Formats: sequence, structure tokens, C-alpha cells
Amino acid sequence: MDFRGSFKRDKTGWVLVILNLIMAVNSTLYFTTQLKAGWSGWLAMNSCAPSILVFSIGYLLNHRILMAVGAGCMFRFGTLGLLVFGWDGMNIIPQIGHILMTAAVFYFTARMIALGSAEEIIAAGCTALVLLYSEWQWGWFGRHPGIIEGLMRGALSPEMFK
Repeated sequence: MDFRGSFKRDKTGWVLVILNLIMAVNSTLYFTTQLKAGWSGWLAMNSCAPSILVFSIGYLLNHRILMAVGAGCMFRFGTLGLLVFGWDGMNIIPQIGHILMTAAVFYFTARMIALGSAEEIIAAGCTALVLLYSEWQWGWFGRHPGIIEGLMRGALSPEMFK
């Protein structure tokens, strides 16, 4: 299978990748420097950033299967995040990121449909499905009571991670 053929990068894709990368850097800096969440805390609460990174690397390398895995992750953590997080206070910032991730998922899906590339759409769907059942993230939150409530309220503080 040729996962690089016939896909052409375009202005819309570049804009989505750049905006998503800006949000990923912003959220990474917030969790690691301001909240001092550590890398496991960052990964548990900011699964969006690695998802964006995988999608963006796929886009930059013109590798559709990497984009598919990233899109599946972005659907799980970004699109579904639109339904989980509130829309007030500090939650507005991650919700903007979730909207951008959702736009990238729609972009990817539309491009793959136009190319007739069902394999990549199936790979993205399978990735999202596997992630729905991921226990690691919920296990981390179980070991850190109070953080999930703070996350949902948009009221996290460095003291929560001590």
C-alpha cells in the first residue's frame, strides 16, 4: 500500500496544522510550566497535544496512515472533548483547541473520501475506538482525586499536583 501517493498538501491543511500546533504548544507549556503537572500529568490531561503532533508529522511527511492515526486520536480527545468540557471560564481555551482538532478531523476525512482512501478512514476509526477503551488515563485520574473535578471546572492549580 502506498500511503504517500496522490495526497497533496494545500493551504487549508497548512492552516489547520499550524493552528493546531500552536494550541498544542500553548497547552503543553500551560501544563508543564504553570501547573507543573509533570510529564505523566501532562499526558493524562493533555492527550490532545501528542495527537496533534502525530497528525502534523503525518501531514508534513505526506504520510496518510500517520495522519489517520493522528485524526483518530484527535477525534477521541478533541471532538469528544467538545462534549465533555464546559464552555465557561478557562475551559474556553481548550474548547477552541477541540474545535480546531475537529476541523482537522473533518478535513482529513473529506480529503480521504475525495481520494477514495477507505483504508485511512478505517484506520482513524479503529484508532479512536481503541482509545475509547484506554484505561491508563482514567487510572491516572483515579490516583489523583480532585484533579478531574478541577479540570472539568477549569480550575486547576499547581498545588493539585503535589
